[in-house]
Amino acid sequence: MKNVAKLFLISLIFIAHNINSQAITNVKTLLVENQYGNARLIITPNSYDMKAKKPTKSSGVYGLLVCYRYKGVQKALHQDLTYDFAKKGEKELFLGMSAKKSNISVGKVLFYRRDLVSANKYPKKSDCFK
Repeated sequence: MKNVAKLFLISLIFIAHNINSQAITNVKTLLVENQYGNARLIITPNSYDMKAKKPTKSSGVYGLLVCYRYKGVQKALHQDLTYDFAKKGEKELFLGMSAKKSNISVGKVLFYRRDLVSANKYPKKSDCFK
């Protein structure tokens, strides 16, 4: 019985270690309207690399480039998601002041790891609408 308890404890520690060793590899986005009718883009982690170490930094790890149109005007937005993912588990973006869902059309959304890509290879806002 002692061996079963030890085996259970060891496996529990191993599983807990692997759960804490996650790194986000992809995100999902959802354009919603809040209770006041304003459009927001909600970004949440979608998939994880179970073998990667959990980032300890609070900024500069997870980057996002959003290409969208607001009232017919092309716009692009770079965002660091690291702090919000670590503290809240999601990021809420405001794409335009008092924007409605009908005024916003989201095109490309590019998620990238800033810690794995050199700065000169980050997606550029100028590449959004080519």
